[in-house]
Amino acid sequence: MIYRKGYLFLFCCYWLNLPSVFAQQQKNADSLAIIYYQNKLTDTAKLSLLRDLSFNELQDLAKGLMYAEELILLAEQMKDNAYLRMGYFLKGTKKRMLGSLDEALAAYIKSIEIAIKIKNLRGEGEAYSAIGDIYSEANNYPNALIYYRKAYYVLNTFKNDSLIAPILLNTGDVFLKIGNPDSAFLYATGAKILFDKIKDPTGIAYSLGNIGMVYASIGKNKLAEQNINEAIAILEGTQDYYPICVYLISMADVYLNKGDNKAALNYTLRSLGLAEQNGLKQQIADASLKLSELYEKDGKFDDAYKYYKNHIENRDSINNISSVQTMADLRTNYEVSQKQLEVNILNEQKRNQNILVLFLGIILSLALFILLILLRNNQNKQKAYRILNLQKQETELQKAKAEDALTELQLTQKHLIQSAKMASLGELTAGIAHEIKNPLNFVNNFSEVSVELVDELREGALKKLSAPDQAEAALILNDIADNLKKILHHGQRADSIVKGMLQHSRPSTGKRELTDINALASEYLRLSYNGLSAKDKFNINFTSAFDESIGRIEVVYQDMSSVLLNLFNNAFYSVLQKKEKGIEKYEPLVSVTTKRDDNEIEIYVKDNGSGIRQGVIDKIFQPFFTTKPTGQGTGLGLSLSYDIIKAHRGELKVETKEGEFAVFIIRLPIGHNHEALI
Repeated sequence: MIYRKGYLFLFCCYWLNLPSVFAQQQKNADSLAIIYYQNKLTDTAKLSLLRDLSFNELQDLAKGLMYAEELILLAEQMKDNAYLRMGYFLKGTKKRMLGSLDEALAAYIKSIEIAIKIKNLRGEGEAYSAIGDIYSEANNYPNALIYYRKAYYVLNTFKNDSLIAPILLNTGDVFLKIGNPDSAFLYATGAKILFDKIKDPTGIAYSLGNIGMVYASIGKNKLAEQNINEAIAILEGTQDYYPICVYLISMADVYLNKGDNKAALNYTLRSLGLAEQNGLKQQIADASLKLSELYEKDGKFDDAYKYYKNHIENRDSINNISSVQTMADLRTNYEVSQKQLEVNILNEQKRNQNILVLFLGIILSLALFILLILLRNNQNKQKAYRILNLQKQETELQKAKAEDALTELQLTQKHLIQSAKMASLGELTAGIAHEIKNPLNFVNNFSEVSVELVDELREGALKKLSAPDQAEAALILNDIADNLKKILHHGQRADSIVKGMLQHSRPSTGKRELTDINALASEYLRLSYNGLSAKDKFNINFTSAFDESIGRIEVVYQDMSSVLLNLFNNAFYSVLQKKEKGIEKYEPLVSVTTKRDDNEIEIYVKDNGSGIRQGVIDKIFQPFFTTKPTGQGTGLGLSLSYDIIKAHRGELKVETKEGEFAVFIIRLPIGHNHEALI
């Protein structure tokens, strides 16, 4: 719901929806009218009084419009642009309330032109916001967004939360209507923050109501119900029944989506009761239509027909209000003109009947000629306005497209710079690793050869020495052999670290392809289990629970399989280490779960092993950090996995409790290229 009942026209009728304030403004208008008609005032005093009269006159909108037009005429005579701008703004507001949206739009445009001329930013912003409301009411949502955006940019210079909050809320309402719940939620939430800040209960209620309707539109019924109920509670305290009726209908839709027709019926009946108590015909019509639909679903066709008939009657009465008012005005004008004409005819008959006929013929001919000219000028003027409006719309759209293109270009530049930095870092790491690998190969090779030479020396040359020398030489050779074995062992460990560095620095050249994540996880879970069980001869339970609604998403198959294999290996290693401690009644278990949550998928790899100490959780994704004993891990597996998930625009995190469990969670966006499994 757009925040117009509280801000029916921005900055001019702040609390129009409250009956007490409405009555007070009308009382002010009546008092000002007495002053205006019974006192001799200066032209300057008349300007101020006409402005206040038009603003406060809410009961007789035609009279309020008359005051605005008198204000325009007087301001033009006095060449007072400040009051002239206000006059056109008030005229636009009254025309809008009377339903003449085209004339209201023209008046607001004139107000903007004058505001720009006299550099009145606040007046300019007010008119932009009002034009946005007009386009929103006319279901022209692209133009509504353009003018709300212009109003925000102009009024944001004042740093006044009470000016910005309604614009944010109305913008969010438009996004909700065009089916963009993310933007609708963002703007409604931003509006609520500002309304909370200025302690505006009605604004807070409207924000909560709009947030609730966003949640309802995406199927989050519990959150929708919570926010809408909170909004209704606030509005009941302010006796603002118009939005309450609307939100009650929204609550009915929430329960209808749940399949609870009884609750939906109760909410709709409550909306109808409030609407009938307060004479809100539009809400009576809406609630009656909803009741008709609900009773029809329940097979109660008599009740369905009764409420549908009530809907039609109230709808027609609403549609006839403006036409009845127009016909009444035309009839009054016609009667006045007829009486004046009869008086003129009687007077002229007394003078000369022939002259009267001739005079009337000339007047009628002249009037017809002038009328034709005025009609033609009016048509040209309307055509000019339409052309101007189209040109402005085109300019605004081009500007918006240019701004979007610039933003996209800036984001692309940032990505390119980051990619270049990472590529340079990868090249440096790869270069260092290659340089280390060559001498490391020599160390390993010569260590291995030296061990063999020592063995040969022990078998051959020792026999030629005397017994005492043989014993001493044997001890020395044993020490040399042990040292060479240690050099070879740590050289091989260093070699595995270098290989890990090369893999870590290697840019992914894999092509993304649609991949069945469930099938991939199942395949590598069994591969990890079979590989480790063949090596360590263990028997560990593992389970899987896959969400079939995930379907296939675009990933680099080889990279994602490396991530899963690393996580599975770590999980089996953790439970195996805990099992070897001989804990009584301990049953090792590794479980893998997948599920879909809105626009992302989640993969959970959980084990009931030893967990991770709290002091090192923040370090586990750093290169070369490992919780395994020396020689059993390079510390690059989780770091590489973390980088791969980040490259997929996903998230890898861990939840753990030392001594009890650890669960690694992968979150991947579904993105545009997603294919449901059939």
